[in-house]
Amino acid sequence: MATWLITGAGGWLGGHVLESLEPTLAPDDRLVVLGRNRPSALPRGQFVSADLHDNDGLNRVVREVAPDFVLHLAGKTPPAVDDELYETNVRGTERLLEALRDLAGPTRVVVVGSAAELGPIQPADLPVVEDQPCRPTQAYGRSKLAATTLALRNWGELRIVVGRVFNLIGPGTPSSLAFGRFATQLAAAKDHWVEIQAGRLDSRRDFVDVRDAARALIALAERGRQGRVYNVASGRSYTIQDGLDRLVSLSGRTAQVAFDAGAQRAGEPDDTRADISRITAEVGWEPKIPFERSIADLWASALARNGKALPLTA
Repeated sequence: MATWLITGAGGWLGGHVLESLEPTLAPDDRLVVLGRNRPSALPRGQFVSADLHDNDGLNRVVREVAPDFVLHLAGKTPPAVDDELYETNVRGTERLLEALRDLAGPTRVVVVGSAAELGPIQPADLPVVEDQPCRPTQAYGRSKLAATTLALRNWGELRIVVGRVFNLIGPGTPSSLAFGRFATQLAAAKDHWVEIQAGRLDSRRDFVDVRDAARALIALAERGRQGRVYNVASGRSYTIQDGLDRLVSLSGRTAQVAFDAGAQRAGEPDDTRADISRITAEVGWEPKIPFERSIADLWASALARNGKALPLTA
């Protein structure tokens, strides 16, 4: 019997991890979600209430659950302020690992990192490898790099790997991300013509489908090598314009882009294409869902949220 413990299961990526993991569990395996609030679709027996900011409560729950596998997805993202990013992403990770370290046995832990850890990337460094020096210029990236550095210390019998997740895309993309925001604006617009607020559109990003990323994190828990960072990416990059054009085409609308200076962050790289040979060779994972399908499924989910079955046509 194996016990899986997941933090951050109430988030977008966490929900897909649950969907991917549950069908693979053996009948006597156990799945436990740790958090402050139980995801609505999760049975009460699979949820334990604990806060990453509460040492005593966290230690008690970890001892009771005694997990064999841990997927640590909980964290803060922008627009959270710097102090919140540090307290949750760094100190929260540290508290969890300290609680797990006291367990007997080699618990396998995946800490979810971010491409934001890298900071600016030079064209000569593409595709970017896991050992690329990280120089993040933004608070979120700094907090994620600090958590990664922390996770790669010696934690006794803990077997820790880091899944450095690149730009997620796919069904349910939240409006805090560019494509989620574009899809929401297009699906909610009442007229055929719509104005889209966007930052820089020629930036290239390595987009990985959230469902592929969920599979990767589970595979890392099972087969990742201790003390390693693994890029969780597609190995290809597309411009923001590419995705926006596809969404506009699927919507059947006419769109005009208005530059939004607030959507552009200083220090962002021009391209983030990743080298995924390490995770492919050592773990046996590879992305399966192409960019075009991710965008189409994102659009379908945006329509569903707005109660629409079909896109508008010209």
